[in-house]
Amino acid sequence: MVTMSWYANRDRDMREGDRFTDDIETSLGLPASAYFDSEFLICEQKHLFAKTWHAIGFTHDVAEPGAVCPVESAAGCALLMVRDQQGVIRVFHNYCRHRGMRLVDQPGKAKRTLVCPYHAWSYALDGSLSRIPHRDGYGGHAECPSDVPGLVEVRTAIWAGIVFVSLSGVAQSFEDYLEPLTHRWADYDFELLRHGISMEFDVTANWKLAIENFIDIYHVPYVHPSLNRYNGMSDHYFIHDGIVIGEGNDRYEPTDEGAGQLPEFPGINDVQRSTIEAVCLFPNLLLTLFSDNLRIILVQPNGPGRCHERVSISFVGDEAMTDALAEHRHIVASRFPAFNDEDMGIVNKLQVAFETSAFERAHFNAFFDGNVHSFQRLVATACENAAP
Repeated sequence: MVTMSWYANRDRDMREGDRFTDDIETSLGLPASAYFDSEFLICEQKHLFAKTWHAIGFTHDVAEPGAVCPVESAAGCALLMVRDQQGVIRVFHNYCRHRGMRLVDQPGKAKRTLVCPYHAWSYALDGSLSRIPHRDGYGGHAECPSDVPGLVEVRTAIWAGIVFVSLSGVAQSFEDYLEPLTHRWADYDFELLRHGISMEFDVTANWKLAIENFIDIYHVPYVHPSLNRYNGMSDHYFIHDGIVIGEGNDRYEPTDEGAGQLPEFPGINDVQRSTIEAVCLFPNLLLTLFSDNLRIILVQPNGPGRCHERVSISFVGDEAMTDALAEHRHIVASRFPAFNDEDMGIVNKLQVAFETSAFERAHFNAFFDGNVHSFQRLVATACENAAP
């Protein structure tokens, strides 16, 4: 594969007013190299993901007190999610303060301490250093030393069972970050959600292609003919609200045996019962809100040409999780994999095309491509002033 140095060509590719503009009528898209160049991914890690809130996992990853789960954030940092004995979820950088050894490699139960596998330095689940063995020579163990720092804790927030982090500490408050979404979906009580079903998919395409495909309704009749029968392209409206980008449909009428069988969000009106909204919460979270469930897709970059999708489907209230409704939950969840396979096939081919052809930039359709343009503009804004 022939690649180009993104930093070397940044002035040509990303300069304000040069090809990529706020006006979709005149703007072209991100340079093709942004989808396969490793330097561009590094730029995104440093100047996009590290400086804003982004999703790293789910509360059910650490469901019980003492549970630990290592994750790699989209910013490229190894992190560790921990639920302490009081039920509080914290996130730490996943290394020992002694010599930098990775503390935890696999999800599991830590009981009450985290012990480094290299020299057995131990940490309480709140991150404090609890023991340094043989610090003062053979048998001279140091308990709760106060002169050595504990684990580095990361700024963390939780919403709808999703764990978010802000690595740099410069991001706005989480409440301000989330406000466009919470305002839009104020009628829905997300405290009622119960995690039901998980799925995972490996995608051989850049993470941005997975996001862009999700917020693009233009392809629905051509790639998803069966979905288009009850969720047609022409029935959609567009959503552009800062970091919330996507589409909605107030005529959503699935016809399978799961339709109308699960408890719905209380207090919603008749229009909301037949409405779905599918949005990107920038940068790496995809959310589809139905009257009876929330489908979450966490997109994790795994290199410039690969990403991983973690799908979590949550249902409304305890009744929805009973054995009597298990089959209906399965039917509702099974709507997703079929058209997601179709999407993965398309974005995989698109990745190959970007890497192996002379394609340089998208020429937008001003009516249909507003979502993709808005998403790319957010990426460009984060990266256009970056330094190597």
